[in-house]
Amino acid sequence: MDTSEYNKIKQDILNLPVVYKELEAQEIVAMGDNFYSFGNTIVKVAPTISAKIDYVAGLKGNQAYIAHSNYGDQGVTNLRNFFGQAAKGHRIAIAANIESKEVTDVIPLNNKLITPYAFFNFMDMYMDKNQYYPEKVGYTDGGSKISILMKPVHEEFMEFSKGDEFLSNAITFKWSPTEISMGNYYIRLVCTNGATQAVHDPIAQISSPDIEDFRRLLNITSTSDIFNKNLTRMLESAKTAIRTKASVRELGSAVNILKQQGVKDEDANQIIPYLETKNQYKDAGYEMDAEHMALAKSDKTMWEVYNMLTFFASHNKVWTPHDIKRANLMESSTNLLLKKRDIVEHYDIF
Repeated sequence: MDTSEYNKIKQDILNLPVVYKELEAQEIVAMGDNFYSFGNTIVKVAPTISAKIDYVAGLKGNQAYIAHSNYGDQGVTNLRNFFGQAAKGHRIAIAANIESKEVTDVIPLNNKLITPYAFFNFMDMYMDKNQYYPEKVGYTDGGSKISILMKPVHEEFMEFSKGDEFLSNAITFKWSPTEISMGNYYIRLVCTNGATQAVHDPIAQISSPDIEDFRRLLNITSTSDIFNKNLTRMLESAKTAIRTKASVRELGSAVNILKQQGVKDEDANQIIPYLETKNQYKDAGYEMDAEHMALAKSDKTMWEVYNMLTFFASHNKVWTPHDIKRANLMESSTNLLLKKRDIVEHYDIF
């Protein structure tokens, strides 16, 4: 990705018709029938947004249901305002689309809101100071999540098996209104499916746009101990996965990872042969509850399963090139790879 392409994508994100407003919880007043006053601005919101406001205030769904059953809509309204006033000191960010005049999200804040502008300013600062350049940018349609994968000007490589290497000193950053997180990003040089192997196993994160927090992230580079600790963990997991068969349960976990990103069940099972393998065991008379699926080997190594997931993340034509689901799937795939294996095979000379 060259500078002009990166700047265009950045500007596209910053130009999205989304604004954020910080409020105290007690500044949100329920008015009934999903109408709310947000700091004296009255808006009707979707039921899903009402549910998020209830969650932030600590109001459970069954409590709202009981109030409605006994006292109707006014009872729910009164209960919402009671909980809202009781949540004193809790800060909330409201995301709104200025074109449709709709509230699109309600975000509890542990600290200060981090704006997309602050995030991109920091990204430019990090790349300039530490000699990185943007390789890939992903984001949601509403711009509520952003990921940036960076390559170093001076690349470093590490071999994890004979003839197979990673570019080991790339970095990924993720943004949401409540956090910026930094993690490792690895690219396989020799890869049969051409997939990018991305890791977002966080190295560090900040939850406010304070200058000291930004300075702390600026000083984390590929020479930092915490960076290399993640690298070692990834390489060891890869070596284990190459020689270890995936369990049927792990195939199921891989299918669930795909479904979490909106892939249909039928399509997910075409990518990962979970149901096919599970049914083969069932037809042979084996129990296939969670415990037994963890003991049943598939005919795929865990490394092959990982590559099936990353191939889809890199090459599918369903998602746009900048859809953040690609980065999310990469991250979830690597998290699966990093887990302790269900079945561990040992070498034995006897």
